[in-house]
Amino acid sequence: MRMDEGMGKKWKWIAAFFLCAGVLVSNYLFSSGKISFDVKKIVYSSEDLTFMRNLLREIFDKESKDTIAVSSDPINQELLTFVQVKPYYKGYLLTYEEAVPLIAVDHGLVVYTGYNKDTGKTISVYYEDNTTVTYGNVDSFSLLPYTSIERGSIIGKKEAGDLYIQVEKDGNILNLEETLTWMKEHMRP
Repeated sequence: MRMDEGMGKKWKWIAAFFLCAGVLVSNYLFSSGKISFDVKKIVYSSEDLTFMRNLLREIFDKESKDTIAVSSDPINQELLTFVQVKPYYKGYLLTYEEAVPLIAVDHGLVVYTGYNKDTGKTISVYYEDNTTVTYGNVDSFSLLPYTSIERGSIIGKKEAGDLYIQVEKDGNILNLEETLTWMKEHMRP
């Protein structure tokens, strides 16, 4: 690693620290009534998360502009091997006869991990194309909320059985046909 690269990484961490500190201080000042602007509205909306992420990439990630993806490898082909699908809650249950990994289809951010009374152990991922995918009845995952993920990274695992999936694009929950089309487009072999 060259000296410039090491210094650049340090500045990224320093900038991230000050950004986090600024959000925490602003939140404290708002809750104590010293300022009238609620910073959480910016930090928690998906559009603003995308804006902030792209702005930080613009400032710090100069190398990514120099690369062009010529082709993409298939992602999560195993999710297309379900044997049955049925509507459930706000999404669908896909039945699998074998274990399947849950793999990130693009760069994104984990926005929820936890237990839901309707969907069991659940993880939601917000992708850069303004799509949020929620997986439920997951058997294992090890990511925490607000973890940044890269395309192709493993986000969880589902053993044989029913996997809940809900795809939300631009604020609209996709119907069955749209969900299956989205899966085929993002997970095609």
